[in-house]
Amino acid sequence: MSPRQRLLEAAERLFAAQGIDGVSLAELTRAASLGNTGAVHHYFGGREQLLEAIVEQHRAELDARREQLLDEAEVLGDTSLALLVRVLVEPMAAKLDDERGRAFLSIQAQRTLRPRHRRPTPRPLAERVLRLLGIPGVPGPVVRQLGDFGRDLAFAALAQRAMVEAEGGREAGIGRDEFVAQLCAAIARIHTPGPTTSPGPQAAASAP
Repeated sequence: MSPRQRLLEAAERLFAAQGIDGVSLAELTRAASLGNTGAVHHYFGGREQLLEAIVEQHRAELDARREQLLDEAEVLGDTSLALLVRVLVEPMAAKLDDERGRAFLSIQAQRTLRPRHRRPTPRPLAERVLRLLGIPGVPGPVVRQLGDFGRDLAFAALAQRAMVEAEGGREAGIGRDEFVAQLCAAIARIHTPGPTTSPGPQAAASAP
């Protein structure tokens, strides 16, 4: 394993266990068994860039699976809001099955409390979801806010679910399948226009 990857995986473990601001860079280099105390700056540029690298590694895996699910949905002709929410959320829920995935969910739940640096345009996957929902181009502020809310809810709920399953296993509480179904239903309701919103579909524009 390369020194860079060792740092990534050590950071996942420590950030999940101690908080993304509770771990010193020196601790990270020791946990990765690297003697260079400046290794984080050398390989990433700093703490924030290291956090972003962790997220991007997992996001690439998530998006690859989501693209497959979207392909299947289009073949079947089902691009309803409910299905598209499942396409976004279910690959995230699969992260509950391994230690690195659970650490990622914890890190992302923590990052939702920080100020956002919004991309000028949606990621390609989000653009595809918006297009399937009939919302071309850059989404407006209401859609973006609802998308952020849905994403934050997903990460917070799944990070909490990881702790529940750590104690009681996959079938703890209502069981994972039912939990994911209820989470998807809640996010879909967030994005369904109500009596005080303008006509037309809202969208999960901020794919996690």
